[in-house]
Amino acid sequence: MSDLPPPFDSFRLEVEPGHHKDFGLAKDDPYPLRGVTYPVAYGDILGFTGEDGADLDVFIGSGELLGYIKVWRDDTPDGEHKFYVNVTESEEADILSQFGPVITEQGRFASFEGLLAALEPFRNQ
Repeated sequence: MSDLPPPFDSFRLEVEPGHHKDFGLAKDDPYPLRGVTYPVAYGDILGFTGEDGADLDVFIGSGELLGYIKVWRDDTPDGEHKFYVNVTESEEADILSQFGPVITEQGRFASFEGLLAALEPFRNQ
């Protein structure tokens, strides 16, 4: 992943592809996902902050598609963006399937420049 252009060259891996992450929620927690299996590498990039106050979440795949999902969270007033870089159609479908119950918005970027423009509001000042 070191061959990714800035700012994705600062990607820090949190979850390996194929790893299931249990969210450790109580049985009565209203969040509809108990956990997910990540189809691609998942982590964050430095210099950008998501709506949850943590470094911006990013999926890194093995294709060419660029996009994002916005997910509902009960601890953020308007949800949280997660961006994806270089995913295949199949990897994108798997991301959408895993996070489907909480996705409030989804989109693709036609170019890397479009993705970079979408990242600007998340850049640390």
